[in-house]
Amino acid sequence: MRSPFRILLSALALVALGTALRADEKKPSGGTKPEGAPLGLTLTGTATYELDLGGKTGAAYAKEIADAKEKGGRMPAVPKVDLKLTVKNTSDKAITIYKNGDSVLLELELKGKGAVNAAPNLAFTTDFRLPTEVELGAGKSLEFTLTALTSGFRGASKFHYWTAPGEYELIASWKTGVSPPPKGSEANDGFGTVTVTGAPFKIAVKEKK
Repeated sequence: MRSPFRILLSALALVALGTALRADEKKPSGGTKPEGAPLGLTLTGTATYELDLGGKTGAAYAKEIADAKEKGGRMPAVPKVDLKLTVKNTSDKAITIYKNGDSVLLELELKGKGAVNAAPNLAFTTDFRLPTEVELGAGKSLEFTLTALTSGFRGASKFHYWTAPGEYELIASWKTGVSPPPKGSEANDGFGTVTVTGAPFKIAVKEKK
């Protein structure tokens, strides 16, 4: 028979677990690093796509991707998408941000049962592409169009695939420089490094008709 003390500990553990789960449920999606930086990010656009594996099965398609990565071969073309990435100044003051260049990095992560995120074997030139600065007024936004599931360095160091029909989530993170540097950011030349992550964008992939 379990002692009253052990029963009490078990009950307290269950209460703590329930509290933690409720806390996780209340956590907002996305956010910034450092916390409190004045940027927000959203993904919008077409949320339903047709699966096209070029006549291959999902397993064969995934193996083709893995083999290309291992052996240095050419990877299959990534899925085409019609999405819009919006970066917003969430503060009540104008800021200056980096719009592009090697200091700016878009990272995508595709989640789902048939999701594959892979790094292709690509070579890049060693020159450093300076960032372009743009002023963003209070509450104003920048918009970027995404036409294919690629991301990473210069938009091409990571490929993202769906290999089966089903429900997926696409998470986007955008790293840039912000001036004046937000509190807690790593500052350089008057700009602080900020990474903003949006809420997961839900995608439905259907069988090709």
